[in-house]
Amino acid sequence: MSDQANRVVYIEQRRHIVVNSPPQSPTPLHHFPVNQYSASSSNPPPPLSQPQQLYRTSTTANIPTTRRKMFSQRAFNGIVFCVRIFILILAIVSMILILTAPGACFSRYLNGQSISREICPGQNSIFPMNADRWSNALHFQGRGQNVYGQVALICITLAFGLITVGVSCVTLATNSILTYPQILISGLSMVAFIVSGGVETWYATGYDHMEFFIQAVGNGVFSGCAGIPGCQIQFVVKGWAVAAAFYFLGAVLYVIDMALIFISREKEVSDSYAVTTTTHY
Repeated sequence: MSDQANRVVYIEQRRHIVVNSPPQSPTPLHHFPVNQYSASSSNPPPPLSQPQQLYRTSTTANIPTTRRKMFSQRAFNGIVFCVRIFILILAIVSMILILTAPGACFSRYLNGQSISREICPGQNSIFPMNADRWSNALHFQGRGQNVYGQVALICITLAFGLITVGVSCVTLATNSILTYPQILISGLSMVAFIVSGGVETWYATGYDHMEFFIQAVGNGVFSGCAGIPGCQIQFVVKGWAVAAAFYFLGAVLYVIDMALIFISREKEVSDSYAVTTTTHY
């Protein structure tokens, strides 16, 4: 009788606890863990240790960081590629300007003061400067044959433009930066474009030949300097001057190119440090 009485008392106590306890909302199904441990198992799953919990948290947190890193790196490579394509276009346009040589003009100066308007003969009259006349025009004989040096400028700038674009294609395909090789190639390209711009400026202003040639035609009658002491001729090929400006612009863009590569490298290092710190915290 005592055992049955104790059981009745126990059941009444449990019923009292259930009746007086606050209602609880049912747990959604997706909150129940699904694993190899069944609900009826007498051995519950072992709790995760602290390193395992940190690893799971850091692995989940690193997924968007890695995606942002890949996007940022690809974005930098795309910007650098666009800059280099533009530089290559500048080199091609400069080549066309050098070969066609539009805007050959000269003017008279006396003691540093202009004494005449700018005289620009027609493209194929008097002293044409386009490439198809380099071998047979009178003003390209003797020292005038130095004009062929512009062929080297064209080849050098086009070669560096194509090399840098090719390297950008490799970085885009492999999604890498190649920091030091790219900075080295861009630095050499910058120097090449600066030198080409300086030499082309010399060509555009007559390369120490055209002024004397024009002034010597007809003993100064053609230029209008006959009988005028101190009269000088200033010559310019405007197309060649624009080509020189494009070469200098290409050099400036290569400086921007190197800055972008360096910024991309620094961002990659900082992102890698952040990921490492999160993982090993």
